[in-house]
Formats: sequence, C-alpha cells, structure tokens
Amino acid sequence: MTRIWTLATKELIQLWRDKMILLFVFFGPITELALVAWATSGDIEHLPTAVVDRDHSPASRALVQALENTGTFDADYYLPEEAQAQELIDMGTVLVAVFIPRGFEEALTSAREPAQLQVILDGADPSAARTAAGSAEQAIAAFGQGAALERLGPLASGWGEVIKLDLRVWFNEELKTSNYEVPSELGFMLVGVALMLASLGIARERELGTLEQLMVTPLRSTELIFGKALPVLFLSYLNFLLMLGLVVFAFRIPMRGSWSLLLIIAFFYLLIEMVWGLMISAVSRTQVQALLLAFMLMMVEVVFSGYAFPVENMPWLLQRIANFVPIKHWLLILRGILLKGAGVDIFWRELLSLAALGVGINVVTIFFLRRRLE
Repeated sequence: MTRIWTLATKELIQLWRDKMILLFVFFGPITELALVAWATSGDIEHLPTAVVDRDHSPASRALVQALENTGTFDADYYLPEEAQAQELIDMGTVLVAVFIPRGFEEALTSAREPAQLQVILDGADPSAARTAAGSAEQAIAAFGQGAALERLGPLASGWGEVIKLDLRVWFNEELKTSNYEVPSELGFMLVGVALMLASLGIARERELGTLEQLMVTPLRSTELIFGKALPVLFLSYLNFLLMLGLVVFAFRIPMRGSWSLLLIIAFFYLLIEMVWGLMISAVSRTQVQALLLAFMLMMVEVVFSGYAFPVENMPWLLQRIANFVPIKHWLLILRGILLKGAGVDIFWRELLSLAALGVGINVVTIFFLRRRLE
C-alpha cells in the first residue's frame, strides 16, 4: 500500500505541474456541458409501444393498426393491465402506452359522448415524445373522422368530437429538450475525462523513458496499475461531482431519485471506463497516440449509446453490439434516477449488464496489462 500510495502521489504531482492537462480535466468538460447544444437528424420512428386493450373489438384493433400505419409506433407489447404498461415505461422498455377502455367501439357509434382513449408518453426523451404526440393526435383524429363517416355518412360533419383523447407526458411534462440533453452530456463528459486521463498514465512514462526505471523498482506490475489508477479515479470522480452540481443546481435538471444510489453507481462505472483507458495507455507509444485512441473509443461509445441515434432504429446486429457498450446502460440508469426517480427494482437489468461488462473488462484488462508490463 505504501508503494501504491507513493506512486499515486507522484502522479498527482506530475498532473499538477501540467497546467494544460488540469485545464482539460476541469475547465474543458464543464465548459462543454455549459455550452451544450442538441442537434438531431432523421425522423424518429418505430417507437416501442405498449397497448392495453380492454375492449377487444374490431374498432380497437383498427385503432392500433392506424397508429402503427403512421410508422411512428410499433405495438410490440399487448398487456392485460395498465400497471404492467406503466412498469415498462418506468424501465424505459417502451416510450408509448395506449389504453383503450371497455365500450370503446360502442361509444364510437353513439352520439351521446365521445369515445375515451388515453395515450401516455415517456417525456424523458422529449424529441421522441414530441414526434409521438403529433403522430398520435393526427392518426386518432383521422380514425375518428373515418369511423364517423362510416357510421353516419353525410351527417358525420355535424356530429362533433368523435374520440376524446387524453394525452399525457410523464417525467418531462414541459417536453424540455435540456432534460434529456444535459444528463446525456454529463454521461459523455464523465467517459471522456476517465478515458483520456487513464490513457496518459503509462504512455507518458514510456514516452519520457521512465517506464523502465519504474520497472526496476520494487513495484510489482499490479501495484503499478493501481498506482496509476488511483489519481485518475480521484480526479474523474471529483469532476463528476462538479458537473452533477452544475446540472442539478444551475441547469435545474430535476433530481427525483436517490443521491447515494447515483453516486455509488457512478463510482463503479468510472472503474469500467478507467480500465479501458489503462489498456489504451499500455499499447500506446506516445501520449498523442493514446489520446487519439481514447477519442476514437469515445466516439464509438457515443454512436452506440442511443443519444444521437436511437438504438431501436439501428439494424438488428448493431442493436446487439450496443448491449456490450457500457455507456448505453449507464445513460439509461443516469436518466432513470434523475428524471424518473427510478430505483434498482426498475433498472436492475441495466445494472446487471453493467456489472457483467465491468467484471469482464477489468479481468481482461488487468491480465493484459500485467503481461504487457512483465
């Protein structure tokens, strides 16, 4: 422990003397987070949708078909109870839930009152929610008018409201883009700092010619790995705390979940990303090469995170590959805690996936680093 602590102290002193690295670690991510901007391209379509059909009539089935025909909704889940649909929304499995009550078809043929229908959207992703809201309103209005014309013919024009739609948005009632964008950027900044700081450790020693000097000291290879990792973990976690405070208190992003749960999961997530950086550092001959490899890995993670391109819209093979990218699971957990107040009972699948990936990545990386250093 004394040798590890001494090496970690040496790393912190070396980082303190490199003012450009310090500016990058603290000023860079916070500035980017403060100036973040959201840009999207392409249409949002094939949103996973849950349907609770209590009417089980030709009219209710036709309504679901009309929603699917827009291309925006995919009715992948037919459930018997509203609570099951709500649970899927909490977990982020579906973004839309459609509730069709009993007597829906009968109400369509009756002039006494409009047929009742409820659509619930997951506002944690405001871009998808806006698209879903517009498509749902248009499809339901067209379906209602079509039903009125079929039943009443020319008299339908004076019939009034055919279907009374109750459209609700959960978790982001105002559909503010920042409520989705800013937590995602927080997740990316955490990855960037951990990867790039860790990637410099061993590469710096090799470039300066001091790695051989370290290897002839009493330091074991495992102690060298831990000595290089501790300063990165400390600085990255400190950076995360500063950015989290900025997100919650400056940008007013709601924090509806458990602070302790978020801080604990963030710590262990940092371990996963940090060991990727250490592996990059071990295979790089210069610091510039290490930074370029870290940047390339970070771009790959961004693509498969679901931030810019929804994972559901990717080809089947890429969707499976995305499950092996840690940041995809981390962003679901982060937004779930911040926006939905979710607990482990909601995102336990993502947590287990993150844990399995973490164990696998750490074991492989430490084994590779020991072999490389020895």
